[in-house]
Amino acid sequence: MGLKDKTYLTRTYGESLGKTSVTGYCIKFKKLKDINLDVLEAAIRDGFEAQSLS
Repeated sequence: MGLKDKTYLTRTYGESLGKTSVTGYCIKFKKLKDINLDVLEAAIRDGFEAQSLS
């Protein structure tokens, strides 16, 4: 996602995403039904916005 702050994803979206593993640059999940798609979409949009500001 191109974020410089490796803790941003975990701090901002980690707990509300659902059954995932969130690292500095990666959101891992096994099944779509295990995650909150609205929160995932917000995280992706946030990453795109951060990229366009760089």
